[in-house]
Amino acid sequence: MNSLRSRHISIYTVFFISGAVGLAYQIVWARQLSLLLGVSIYAVSAVLVAFLGGLGLGSEIFGRLIDKGARCLRLYAGLEIALGVYVLLFPFLLGLMEKVYLLLHSGNEGVSFYLIVLRLTLAIILLAVPTILMGGTLPALSRYMADSKKDAGSSVGKLYAVNTFGAMTGCVAAGFLMIELFGLSETLRIGAVINLLIGFFVWIVLREKEGTPARVPDIKKDSGVAKDGMLVVLFGVSGFCALALEVLWTRVLVLLLNNTTYAFAMILTIFLMGIGAGSAVMARPRWKSVNGGRLFAFFQVGIGFFAILSLAGLSHSSFIVETLNSLFGSGNIFVEMIPGGERLVPAILFSFFIVFPSTFLMGGGMPLIVKTISFRADKLGGEVGRLYAVNTLGCVLGSLFAGYFLIPMLGVHKSIVIISLIAVASGVYLLNARYKKESRVWNPAFAVIIIPLTLFILRSDVGYLLSVQKLDGGSTVLFYEEGPSAAVMVSSTPTDMSIGHKPVKRIWINGDPIAGVFREALQLERLQAHIPLLLHHGPKSGLVICFGTGSTAGAALAHGLDDITVVDISPEVFRAGSYFADGNMSLLDNGKARLIEEDGRSFLLTSKRKFDFISSEPPPPSNAGVVSLYTKEYYLLHKDRLKKGGIVSQWIPLHHLSKVDFKMLVAAFLESFRYVDMWYTKWDAIMIGSDDKIGIDVERIRERMEKPEIKASLEEIGVTNVYQLVSDYMMNKEQLKKFVDGVKPLYDDWPVVEFTSPRVGDEGVAVKGDNLAGLLRYRKFPDGLFASDRQRDIFKRYFESQSIFFAGQVEKSNGKKGRAAGYYNRSLKVNSDNLDARYANITLNLSAITSAVASGKAEMGLRMLEDTERLDSDGWFASQLHFLKGMFFAKAGMALEAEQEFKAAISVEENYFLGLVNLAGLYASSLNRPLEAEKLYRKALSLSPSKDERKAIVKMLERLKN
Repeated sequence: MNSLRSRHISIYTVFFISGAVGLAYQIVWARQLSLLLGVSIYAVSAVLVAFLGGLGLGSEIFGRLIDKGARCLRLYAGLEIALGVYVLLFPFLLGLMEKVYLLLHSGNEGVSFYLIVLRLTLAIILLAVPTILMGGTLPALSRYMADSKKDAGSSVGKLYAVNTFGAMTGCVAAGFLMIELFGLSETLRIGAVINLLIGFFVWIVLREKEGTPARVPDIKKDSGVAKDGMLVVLFGVSGFCALALEVLWTRVLVLLLNNTTYAFAMILTIFLMGIGAGSAVMARPRWKSVNGGRLFAFFQVGIGFFAILSLAGLSHSSFIVETLNSLFGSGNIFVEMIPGGERLVPAILFSFFIVFPSTFLMGGGMPLIVKTISFRADKLGGEVGRLYAVNTLGCVLGSLFAGYFLIPMLGVHKSIVIISLIAVASGVYLLNARYKKESRVWNPAFAVIIIPLTLFILRSDVGYLLSVQKLDGGSTVLFYEEGPSAAVMVSSTPTDMSIGHKPVKRIWINGDPIAGVFREALQLERLQAHIPLLLHHGPKSGLVICFGTGSTAGAALAHGLDDITVVDISPEVFRAGSYFADGNMSLLDNGKARLIEEDGRSFLLTSKRKFDFISSEPPPPSNAGVVSLYTKEYYLLHKDRLKKGGIVSQWIPLHHLSKVDFKMLVAAFLESFRYVDMWYTKWDAIMIGSDDKIGIDVERIRERMEKPEIKASLEEIGVTNVYQLVSDYMMNKEQLKKFVDGVKPLYDDWPVVEFTSPRVGDEGVAVKGDNLAGLLRYRKFPDGLFASDRQRDIFKRYFESQSIFFAGQVEKSNGKKGRAAGYYNRSLKVNSDNLDARYANITLNLSAITSAVASGKAEMGLRMLEDTERLDSDGWFASQLHFLKGMFFAKAGMALEAEQEFKAAISVEENYFLGLVNLAGLYASSLNRPLEAEKLYRKALSLSPSKDERKAIVKMLERLKN
């Protein structure tokens, strides 16, 4: 290939492809190492440090080698070939590294300094060779492309831009297609083949002629990087700010884009797009005559300014995204291409506008710095390598500083401000040090713009604002804390749909509601412990992976365990546990509970202890980084930690999973244990597995349920006898095999569900109904459980009733409330003691009655109210029913009858806010009793109403005075 233009086009093309492959490697290696080292902030940081550190070291080493006379294209080809060979060997080396890790692991549980160092060391050893090889590619090609027709800044800038755009493409390819289609190992093999092809192409087709080095400009011998140490350091500061801002923006934008693998891929893609665009634009020849150092200073100030401004945009994200949604929310190709597109496309566009200005300026810094200081083209390889190494070192320090120190100490919002001011300060410093004339003009301008903007921005907190945006109206935030791994929030929401108006309390992690303390959630969380422990013959020790609200661990302790170990990746979750003491039975005050901050999978891999009972209740597999807690290999780790006769319980959700997704999760568990049963709560499935036969001894379970702590815990979730408990049994292993027939289990190497499940999108609840309907087709009455025919006949009634109730749940999930109510009524006719059916029917009726009050359909509403009163024989919802009847009377002008009903509601529940306010309104208007009205209004004010409610009550009090 003799044409210089053709050679350059070929080089740009292969460097683009090389960038794509390199980013795909980074994504795959991070996933594979997380299976070994965990996904805690410490493990993830170890991989990032190893990767970036290797790139920086490689650029320094090979940059010097090039300047000693190495032939650039031959070296580049050799680097690509060597990289391809190493990647082909990577799976073998990873397996070997696992043996070394387990050998060197101390066995101590939880994060320690030794463990952090060990993980970092192993990550460096495993990734050093490929990343050093990758780091040498930019200096090699930069040196080759520096000829007499091109300035160094333009050559390096174009290469950097092309490689960055390639990395962006690799991010999209790996994050959206390749891992889902081919799995992790196959993606690596495809990348290795591409590296080999690139290497052989450059070696054979683009080979340099012997004795023909690249042409270089005639330059002075005393110029170069050595004379511009300050600029080199500031370029490192630029890298520091870039990676720190990437970490911080990712944390807040995930709250908008949802916590899926696609969200992380999109954020990284936008970040790389901005950097690539900035480098490409500033590498153009038209910028050859500009003063690169001065413009770089302004770019640094601009990075900080736009980063601070991004906080203003994030503070008003709800309005901006809503506006974008009206413009781009439907009817375009991007909506069809992106999972959850109708909702995500506006959020992605918003993220682009927030991130792009600063990242564009970050990318433009590379060619500007090279234009300014890399004049020694005969040393261009080494100087570019050194610059890249310093910038990469800054990137490492920035990511660590943001993740480990800034977020825990200051939160995301203030951390972005701090990093922004560092960027501004670096630019101002450069202007004052080198361009004093300009600095006299610009210093006051910067001060006038940046200082007021910073003070204004500091008044809000975007992390908190974005988190609370997802709460229902009237909700109260009880706890909010940002840690290295997650932002954790506890909310409390008042509701008329709970017994005694007990508020719905939830824990939110990175914007997702993970668990809660209310009847439906508690039923799942407690049965996750009660079922396996009632089946076990003599449990003494337990392990719970993923703390949530602590309700599963609290229920486990009711069985008299000697100790319970709870593992969670975020210590903030443990600190939030005190707000769920009513659900977790004050677990945090129980000396038998041992809380360990660690990745659950890593704990199973390295712990030396064994347990009678292991429960795992991770977030749904649609959440990024969670799918490895649902694979066959994960369950095999459970087996290694079980004592003889030990039992595992695993939560498997039915929502946000297609039928195939759900079956893959079930199949993975099914293949991992010799004996498997599935149980079903009001919400989701609980898989029970063991290598010893799981016997359901009904009489023994009944006796153990009489223990006061267990009895109280079960009664609170609507389980009052053994028949009711066992009626939640869904099917055995034989039926499960028929259910999953033809579906492959989920493996570590092919985490496909993480990619397919987010596509369910807003249809998540309806899909849940479809999955439950699929299970019910295989549900079979269990034989051999009972000692007598009488017991069997009683249970048959409970089992049939529960099957009908489950059918009602299918209809409710599909939005067919009338048909659901029909099933609930049929269920109660078969077994009037079915508390699940009764509770579901009452709450369904309450919703309909409330709507009837609002629409004025009194006759229908009162008829339903009478039916509901008969259903509510235990008086669960007595206060609500009295209140609703009072509302019908009040609207009909029957003031005295309404007064009696409101009083009855308050007598059942003295702090019933709506009852107090409406009775006060009745006294203030129809009954003309202002003093009693004022007294009730003031009592309502003492109950911490919402801002709007408080404003309305104060207004009513002012009217009473007038």
